[in-house]
Amino acid sequence: MALFGNLLVLSAFWVFRRLRTVTNFFIISLAVADILVAVVSMPVWAAYLIGGPSVILSSWLNKVWNFMDILCGVASIVHLCFISLERCICISSPLTYHDTVTTEKAKIAISCIWIFAAIMAGLKIVLWNTPPPVYELAVTISCFIIPLIIMTGSYMKMFTTARHQIKKMILTVQGKPKRFLLSKEIKAAKTVAVVIGGFVICWCPFFVLNLMYGLCEACRPLPTESILVAKWMHYVNSVLNPIIYACMNKDFRKAFKKHLMYACACMLGKSYSGLLRESRSLHSETGWSFRGTSFRSRNGSVRSYADSYTLRSNYNSIEMGYPIRV
Repeated sequence: MALFGNLLVLSAFWVFRRLRTVTNFFIISLAVADILVAVVSMPVWAAYLIGGPSVILSSWLNKVWNFMDILCGVASIVHLCFISLERCICISSPLTYHDTVTTEKAKIAISCIWIFAAIMAGLKIVLWNTPPPVYELAVTISCFIIPLIIMTGSYMKMFTTARHQIKKMILTVQGKPKRFLLSKEIKAAKTVAVVIGGFVICWCPFFVLNLMYGLCEACRPLPTESILVAKWMHYVNSVLNPIIYACMNKDFRKAFKKHLMYACACMLGKSYSGLLRESRSLHSETGWSFRGTSFRSRNGSVRSYADSYTLRSNYNSIEMGYPIRV
């Protein structure tokens, strides 16, 4: 799932030029990190669990795997941190956003992310024989606590800014119900909860065990079951990232839909345009086209969603009432 989801993100970015924005540069780099997790870290860890320590035959191979595992994990975490900062700047300072966040600056930031991840992974090799808790404390503070603080602060800033803007919009429109504001606030709160909650749930157990190993001598060796759960949970984050950061993006969803329709067309032996025409046939049979808050019939008349109306296709009639004021 991690490999499929992130490859789909890369493919969509490569094919559809509309997706080549500054924000999506970070998402693409994040997808690369998660693909490395799926290709390198997960298979070796799974083989280690199945075959035992004999799978990693030498100390050198063990160090290489640890380096790659830490590199990918740290890169993934720091990408999440930079994405939250970029979104915060976009929402809180929209007038200066394009001057502050440019493609060149994004590329420099992405390079710094990978350099930092390589440094943290290299420190593990350099301090391989160093007793805890030196490395454990350093990696927990720099790769979990600080990113968590930055992400939480950024998303709370976004939430409060969006809430303030929504209130201003509501005040300029007469007679609109307050439930519109409430629904927007709930949606924003859910997004914040998903992003921060997913990060904390996936990574917190791993770093808690990391601290326990470094600070609590009586806790060593750590329970095998706890290590298994914590390790797989932070790998799950590589599965969630394309769902949270890509599937929640409207343009990515459209790109995914086109990819899936093309795949279905290939499986059915049809052209993409032919399958697209078939998918639209139901709309043409009903005789109505929907745009905005109204719909237009074939004779050109326009009616509001507030009306009750009948859609008559070649097969049946469907009574649909919409008691919504527009």
